[in-house]
Amino acid sequence: MTEANLTELRAGLLACRQMSRTGRSTEGLIEAQRLLVVARKLGDPGLTAACLTHIGWFCLQLGYADEGLASASEAKALYFETDNHDGQAFATAVYSWLLVELGLSDLGFTEADAAVQMARHTALPALLSFVFGCKGMALMMCRQDQLAYPLLEEALALAEKGDDPSTTAMTLVNMGFSVVSQAEFAEAAGHVEDGLRLRRKAMMFNDRAIDTARACGDLWNLRIALCNGAELAQGLGYREMARAFLDEWDSLPGTVGPRSRIHYLYTRGELLTAWGQLDEALAVCKEAVRLAANGANLDHRVNTLRRLSDVEAALGNHQGALEHYRAFHEAFVYQMGESTRRRAQVTEMQLENERLRLRADRLEEEASKDALTGIFNRRAFESHFERIQGEVFSFAILDIDHFKSVNDRFSHMTGDAVLQRLAGVLGAWGDPVSAYRLGGEEFALIVAGRGQVEAMPIMEAIRVALEQTLWSDLAPGLAITVSIGLVDSVQFAGRSVISEADRRLYAAKTQGRNRVVGGFDTEPVSLRA
Repeated sequence: MTEANLTELRAGLLACRQMSRTGRSTEGLIEAQRLLVVARKLGDPGLTAACLTHIGWFCLQLGYADEGLASASEAKALYFETDNHDGQAFATAVYSWLLVELGLSDLGFTEADAAVQMARHTALPALLSFVFGCKGMALMMCRQDQLAYPLLEEALALAEKGDDPSTTAMTLVNMGFSVVSQAEFAEAAGHVEDGLRLRRKAMMFNDRAIDTARACGDLWNLRIALCNGAELAQGLGYREMARAFLDEWDSLPGTVGPRSRIHYLYTRGELLTAWGQLDEALAVCKEAVRLAANGANLDHRVNTLRRLSDVEAALGNHQGALEHYRAFHEAFVYQMGESTRRRAQVTEMQLENERLRLRADRLEEEASKDALTGIFNRRAFESHFERIQGEVFSFAILDIDHFKSVNDRFSHMTGDAVLQRLAGVLGAWGDPVSAYRLGGEEFALIVAGRGQVEAMPIMEAIRVALEQTLWSDLAPGLAITVSIGLVDSVQFAGRSVISEADRRLYAAKTQGRNRVVGGFDTEPVSLRA
């Protein structure tokens, strides 16, 4: 590879950046994938990470969240190795949004919050705006609009300061969406006038988003804002305005991914139903349901099924309406099964109190043992992990299945007792296993001198031992299982060992929990919880 290759690669990445800001997502994805091959041959981790981040973002824009997640995850790990904090913050923010797209709002919030912490000291206001916006969006998906809105306001100010019209348009879209959620909450509580006022406010934000996206040629954000604007206009009684928004959507150039197409179809289906054009609405909603069924976005599945049920009912086809309503209800229950509203709210409150706890946290981190369980803590793990780089070892992340329900159903005191007993089993395992509590219900295991093939039986034995441990004496009916993601230093190096183990842990949860997943168990991994 020559200097010319390097120059071409950097120019290509700049072109990808422009394509991402003008809605040329399909073209951009193809180019980013081509550049990734060049970057890997060059052996440049920073440029490779940049290509992967672009791939993750284009996949998000198009609606291929599963595919984008793996790219963003690898980009995070590569940026960490190169100490590129701005790049790591951006890749982490993209990763967080992809998690939200997959319905993993709690994990998305955690990642977005990490991205904010990484970007706090950046000199790039547009980057900070983007990561603030991602955190705000994750909070919205957790139905925490009162917490999300101030973040989005700050994101908007930063985007305008950084002269970044694309991020400005995106933030305005999200602010409008957040205000609509507040309006729905007010209306559900019987405050009709407040709801109407908030909807008009949302329309104002959305109109600004449309104008901003038009001006900078950002077709992706423009399409989203036009669909949102059509729904808002119809709800406020502006039928012709709603029709004009959808007609403009139809007239826009370029290839549209399934994400944007589904959004358009269920929006048009809803408006056609309101206008009494039921046969046309039925065809549109059926197409939306078909596309959404093949995608990973649970919101799309819920929205399309609900709208199809509404059309069937309006046509007098009550049997079809009932069937689709049942399907909608099942999709809604599945979507809400992983709801983390309380978790996000508590986490946000804890962050607000961070200064008060800073001294206590610092004192605890200086010790090598976890205060609750008595086994080694994260600080000790990081020290051990750093020492063994270059050696052969296996690494696993272990997570208690459905631990939140233990706290909710049996009390936090019982949850603490579970953590202590589980840590006792892990700590007593002995050579070659070293156990650490990383935080919450998550533990790390290092198996010294063993590759994954040798470590897998050990992990399986640990899983079985924990499943068969007596738990019911802590609370009647209590049973505990764990999921484990396993990797070794032969396959991966540095911090990528940790990110890959984390990825495989989520795969274990996707596959039903109570299992160990290593690299030979599934390829590629699809991260749905």
